[in-house]
Amino acid sequence: MRLGTLLLTGAALVGPSLLAQGHASLPWERLPPLDWQVGPGPVRNEGPGGPVASTGPLEARLTGDGTLSLRDARGIIRLKTGLPGRPLKAWRDGGMPLFPPSGTWLFPADSPLSRGLGGLQWVAEDFRPFLRGLLWILEDGEAYLTVVHPATALALQLPLPPGRELSLRFLPDRLEVVAGDVDRGAPRQWSIPWIGLLPRLAVLGPRAEHTKAGTALVPFPKE
Repeated sequence: MRLGTLLLTGAALVGPSLLAQGHASLPWERLPPLDWQVGPGPVRNEGPGGPVASTGPLEARLTGDGTLSLRDARGIIRLKTGLPGRPLKAWRDGGMPLFPPSGTWLFPADSPLSRGLGGLQWVAEDFRPFLRGLLWILEDGEAYLTVVHPATALALQLPLPPGRELSLRFLPDRLEVVAGDVDRGAPRQWSIPWIGLLPRLAVLGPRAEHTKAGTALVPFPKE
């Protein structure tokens, strides 16, 4: 009995360290940082128009615990995943805020990004119309911004600069982040141009079409 107790005690002590060593990093923990530029960007006139909410047959549902699900017009779940944390703030399309940050929203089945980067006007004076059909979610850890593209049923995370009480501004030429609380001496404001985010957003574009493999009976399939 004493030997069994000793073995169990040893397993209890060694187990957590082994689990820690074997911890598989989550997808967003392996992301390279973005090239955030410190300080406010140049002041530009935003113009009379603002972000307009899109609509369509696709349903995005986000719950308070951070569970995200996407359904198509037939009600089939195309994506169900969890966010890095619980939703703290959310926006849609080119920066239209959503209150509360959890709920159910409709999105189009076709959007500028679903046609690939070639259809985007990279140097447009106002890039926000080309963000139509996207869902943006800030989780309560304030370390990542999740971007969801219901048209392709894909999602990704963008690493945010350090800070707390973050607020985001979707400006015509850039995404701006302002922190309400930072460590002493740390910058409080950052920005990144939309063209600088395109390499990351490209992942949300159309899926690559794979050629259907042939078989012994049909070596060259027509479809």
